[in-house]
Amino acid sequence: MAEIAEGPLQRAWQLSYLDPGASLVLARSLCTEPGVNRAEAQLLVALGEARLAPPAQAQLTLDAARSLLAASELAPSEEAGGPADADRAAPGLRLCDELQAVLLRRLGDAEASARLQALLDARHGSPRDAMHRFIAHNARAITSKLLGQVDASLRHLHAALDAAQQTGWPGPCVTACTNLGGRHHDLYNLEDARTYSLQALAAATEVGAKTAQLVAACNLIVIHHALGELAEASALGATLERLLPGETSEVVEDMTPPLALACMAGGEVERGEGLLRSVQAALARNPAGEWALAWGWQMARCRLARGDADGAYAAAWGVLQASLAAGGAKPGYDLMALQRALCDAAEQTGQPAQALHHLREAQALYEQLVGRSARARYVALDITHQLEQARHERDVAVDGRRSVEDDHRRLIELNAALQAQMTETERLHAQLREQALHDPLTGLHNRRYLFEVAPGLLERARRQGTPLCVVLLDLDHFKLLNDTCGHAAGDLVLQRFAQLLIETLRKSDVVCRHGGEEFVAVLPDLQADEAQAAITRLLDSFTALQLALGRRRLPRGSFSAGIALFPHHGSTLEQLLSRADRALYSAKHQGRARIEQAPRTGFATLE
Repeated sequence: MAEIAEGPLQRAWQLSYLDPGASLVLARSLCTEPGVNRAEAQLLVALGEARLAPPAQAQLTLDAARSLLAASELAPSEEAGGPADADRAAPGLRLCDELQAVLLRRLGDAEASARLQALLDARHGSPRDAMHRFIAHNARAITSKLLGQVDASLRHLHAALDAAQQTGWPGPCVTACTNLGGRHHDLYNLEDARTYSLQALAAATEVGAKTAQLVAACNLIVIHHALGELAEASALGATLERLLPGETSEVVEDMTPPLALACMAGGEVERGEGLLRSVQAALARNPAGEWALAWGWQMARCRLARGDADGAYAAAWGVLQASLAAGGAKPGYDLMALQRALCDAAEQTGQPAQALHHLREAQALYEQLVGRSARARYVALDITHQLEQARHERDVAVDGRRSVEDDHRRLIELNAALQAQMTETERLHAQLREQALHDPLTGLHNRRYLFEVAPGLLERARRQGTPLCVVLLDLDHFKLLNDTCGHAAGDLVLQRFAQLLIETLRKSDVVCRHGGEEFVAVLPDLQADEAQAAITRLLDSFTALQLALGRRRLPRGSFSAGIALFPHHGSTLEQLLSRADRALYSAKHQGRARIEQAPRTGFATLE
């Protein structure tokens, strides 16, 4: 920041987002120091209190800073005969307005905060000072998030990171990366969440910012676990344990669920459950809090791992009901994980109807998260291109005027770069669409692709008068495998089964992962008996398969399947899936490792 001279004031600015408490103490001491710009010192106090102090106290400090800055705008500078210090005071007064919007948000009026921020943008544009620009974009990102404006929150977070990097200070950079990682995790864009959170942890570790390290480590444990990277999640537990001593009881309580998750990832289920019990009372006081749902599904998983399915269901169900009653249980990753835990517990306690209900709830949440993830990824890529273009234009402006010949040459280069950027954007759009239609674990197409392609196949079969079979396959005892051998074993089985599907079925068949351990195959031009023969070959191959994870041999698996035939069992994909699901249920009921055809009825005549 060129506007800030070397010295204690600059140190206070540098600390404002690295160690806000220390910055606030230093700024308060500078307010009475001779030879220090008192208005700027008071502005720093207002910045710290707007984030840390009670709003009423922060408002008084902000009003005092505004008065000092207004007075300095009218007063002559310290140099004899110098002009009024308006150039220095104007950015400070603009920042006072930004902090006023922050206080409005903290008082619960996010809409009023957004209106003031929009007014400031219309009146003044973006602040020229990099630090002020970071503060403005960071504040707008939080306001946009509270108002449910996903795209706007991401754009402001990326703009905040760009401004933070221009300051050259670690505090804003750590804050921006931490916020970006957390927001992408909220939106289930786990790859970008991991990237930014790793950057935040590395930067915070380099400068010894303990609080920032704790936050980044907690975020990364959850992200790694969601990605199935259990070794990485477990290793970060040691980082938390090294940093926690000396922290307040409130901080320890907040960090305990992620620490318990790290223990579970490392196989220390009993220790993880003990940690969760240690904060049960604290979380019960705030059932709609940030970690309540996470506590519920983690406790359920601990109890399932030691065979207490009844206790697992009771713990998860109690947390869900308490959160709903308190206005919590917002759709997101933790709610999906809680519904999955309830499904597993219900199945193990002999409640198939409840298990199916929770499975459907979890699947609906998963589909929402996948959609949000794809959108977040697209916005992130779009913003990256825009920022690169903005930096380029800024660099051109700094270079100044060029000769006509140079300008003409540059125009040609810019046109070529624009064309290349358009080509790359089109490629990224195609890549993002392809990613949105594939399951990342197995490489198969996903449910979204199934519902896009199947109507066309059904229409073709209708026009040509040919048969078509829809087969629903579900791996037997898969959740038991996950509970006894771990998620890495489950992932290996899913991947190998997907490979067998591709190898056994025809290239013209459409094979999709429907969700969890459930798969769908659409087999054009086959009668039900022909489809059953093909799926029987697949069953024989799968039951003969012997897999190993490391040195551990996994139990052999099987699957059950239900077959529905077009048009005898339905005229739409939804009808055929419903009939195939009933046949699958019959196969499960008759002992599993079976393939059942749906009985022929007049169902297909319904329109």
